[in-house]
Amino acid sequence: MNTSIDNITGPGPFEDILFPRAPIHRDAGLLARFLTGLDCMTIPDAVLHTAKRVALDTIGCIVAGTDTSLGRKILLAYSEGTSGTGCCVPGTSLSLPPSLAGKVSSWLSDVLDYEDVASGHPSATVIPAALAMTEHLGASPRRFLAGVVAGYEAGLRVHDATQASPEAYRRFAVYHAWHGIAAGAAAMTISGGTEAQFRSALGHAAANTSVPIWYVQYGKPAHALKANYGQMALGGIDAALCARRDIVGPFAMLSDLERGFARIIGSDQFDAGQLSAELGSRWRTAELSIKFFPCCAFLHTSVDAAATLANTHHIDPDEIESISVRCISRITDWFSDPSPASEIDAQLSIEYVTAMGLLSREPGRHWYAPEIMESPAVAALMQKTRVELDPIADEAFWAERKYRSTVVLRMKDGRSFTETVDWAPGHWRRPVSDSMLEEKFLNNLRDTPLEKRGDKIIEAVMTLDKSESMSALFGLLRV
Repeated sequence: MNTSIDNITGPGPFEDILFPRAPIHRDAGLLARFLTGLDCMTIPDAVLHTAKRVALDTIGCIVAGTDTSLGRKILLAYSEGTSGTGCCVPGTSLSLPPSLAGKVSSWLSDVLDYEDVASGHPSATVIPAALAMTEHLGASPRRFLAGVVAGYEAGLRVHDATQASPEAYRRFAVYHAWHGIAAGAAAMTISGGTEAQFRSALGHAAANTSVPIWYVQYGKPAHALKANYGQMALGGIDAALCARRDIVGPFAMLSDLERGFARIIGSDQFDAGQLSAELGSRWRTAELSIKFFPCCAFLHTSVDAAATLANTHHIDPDEIESISVRCISRITDWFSDPSPASEIDAQLSIEYVTAMGLLSREPGRHWYAPEIMESPAVAALMQKTRVELDPIADEAFWAERKYRSTVVLRMKDGRSFTETVDWAPGHWRRPVSDSMLEEKFLNNLRDTPLEKRGDKIIEAVMTLDKSESMSALFGLLRV
């Protein structure tokens, strides 16, 4: 049960920082022990398959991110690393130290908001951290896959333990703050080590966590950091690099009730039991969702509803009189913007992405091409769109994390069409096939230097559990 932090007194000041005795730290210790013993032999085949799927998807998102205006600016900022040895940034010629390679790849993966979703975007930090640490250490493909799973299993449990009330969420983006710990768990599992080293890594990663900032609440255009996943990936990799050299990290910080992680990230609740809940029996990795629209996950059900209406009823956008989107309060409060000023603003605009669905635009980075952003047809649809709160959908969001959306089209000839979507395509409750995932991947590589290598990369990633080395894959990912 969640407990109000303000009603609990923390442990004494002289606890062992890595092996604290107070009962509140027991579950964090069980998580560290689980990670210490995690390997591919203990992970179900279906979970390993999911790890391969999300690795492939994230690589595609990174490469697509390099071919955007923001992505090109990010690469220029780190272009001094183009020569010498180091870790690769997929789709580029950059060779960087592992922490920086992880940071740049992470940032690129989130440029289009096209990476996975699971109470945040774990792949944005877990996959870049796992790739960089694997290449840095020359680790095996199976260690890489175990690292990916470790990142999800640890990170999502930290999320569950630190969930805040709706009132606290309005002030702090608490649900983003655990991504650095996920990256640290991934990197440390690839490194391997003692339980003490794993505890240090988790402590370092928690301490390295970025301030949980929001996207659009500070003004337009939206800032380019988004949730600052790049910095959290860097912090997670650094955590493992330090811990494997026995640099002691503040493990007790994870569960300290007075000055610990939950309080620091702005949460008003902490449930320590969630840190070890169902470890080894409920695999949280299996609950990730693949995104099939390049925009905020809150908006996907609206896009899917709009696209379904357009395709089912052969809608002529010029004949639409009005568009109604009935949805959760998170969208009405934060993601209603009928005149987005930048690519990121458009990714976070329910009006813009609903227009993409109605126009049947193929999902991908081309949604945000200048000629689309400036299109009179898109502008006209956005101006016709009214966004309304659906109280039933909002209740379901807070109870079940369901993003229900209803789109109603009223036509100039008097007809009306309605579509309601509870779960977007790619959600783990509405899964899609490997072939659909591969189609998305190849689309992300289109018109990039890796386009002709797409099928080989798919083969390399999807057979990682049967491979002896990742060197061939890293060769395919370099330009």
